[in-house]
Amino acid sequence: MSHEIMKTADGTFAMAYREGDALPWHAGETNPQTFAARNATPEEISDAARLGYEVQLVPNCFPDGSDIPESFHISRVDNSKPWGAPSDVFGRFVAGDWQAVQNSDLLDLAAHISERHGFEIITAGALFGGAKVFVQLETGNEFSLPGNDKLVSRLLATVSHTGTESNKFVGCNTRVVCDNTVKAATGEGAGIVCHDHRVAFDHDAITAAIGLNAESFGEFAEFAAAAATRALTDAESLAYFKTVYGGREKIEDNGRVRHSIGVRKAMAAHKGREFVPVGKADAADVGLYVADRLDEIARGVATDLPSDVTAEPDEAINPGHDMESTRGTLWGAFNTVTWAADHQPIKNRGASFNIASNLLGEGTGGKLKSKAMRAARELLAA
Repeated sequence: MSHEIMKTADGTFAMAYREGDALPWHAGETNPQTFAARNATPEEISDAARLGYEVQLVPNCFPDGSDIPESFHISRVDNSKPWGAPSDVFGRFVAGDWQAVQNSDLLDLAAHISERHGFEIITAGALFGGAKVFVQLETGNEFSLPGNDKLVSRLLATVSHTGTESNKFVGCNTRVVCDNTVKAATGEGAGIVCHDHRVAFDHDAITAAIGLNAESFGEFAEFAAAAATRALTDAESLAYFKTVYGGREKIEDNGRVRHSIGVRKAMAAHKGREFVPVGKADAADVGLYVADRLDEIARGVATDLPSDVTAEPDEAINPGHDMESTRGTLWGAFNTVTWAADHQPIKNRGASFNIASNLLGEGTGGKLKSKAMRAARELLAA
């Protein structure tokens, strides 16, 4: 079935939506329940969406039956069975530092966002036999940038019980009622915050990382609109990236400045290219070669990055860099930094470290984004 919604033991389906909204497309087959448009409790939404189950870690065993140290599989605990008997196995191998996030944790977070930040829960459900759970919230705020680079009015939150996928918070406009619409919402590219199962599921920290509450949404929309209409020369872009990335700049004997690797990578990504230091026999020569071009840019000379040390434009590099709202603008430069922090950190220390670094705002990625925002606001105020 294309909707992949979990079917329960009593023949009902694990999906519910806000009372008064349009029927989900699969309603003829799944007969989804509704919950109150306002003031529905997490428990009431859980009952309507059939999310009242938990997951647990069960030790993996050697052939002799003894436990394998720090090795577990994830199973569903069906509370409708005697003694909460385990049923489906969702994930077979996770280490001891993996922390389960229960469906009730996700619904409590959604209620927290709803109560404090003006959002309203509109859909909830479970997919793939309960291995993945989604909750979607909506706010009345929406804003479009020039070129229809649209900001979002909805927030999708998903929790995975498989041990192979992070939990995700996605800004989107698509109404989510099934697996297909989860994929469509995730593919909008309006921003994804990831939560690793090795990091505490803290409501305040996650809400701060999302940054789409009712008050800050309006402020961010104003900033985005101003940044999208603030054109930057290449020299100004270079100065902006120098402010954000800093790093060591080496002054050669002849006075040439060799900029930090972060600045060089950002200048390439700003054009949709990847910095690839090849084409010269000596890496130091490559650095100087690029430095010459960046020096020309800083002096306002009409030039471009050297073609033999940057790859050709690639759709996977900083997607959206050439939209009307981002091409040659402060909004584009700001988004270059946020994209690079998530996808091309200067020091790549692995997925788990990068996720934690970018999620809570205290790690390298989070601090870099904050610095990029401050530098952009200072440019707008100048």
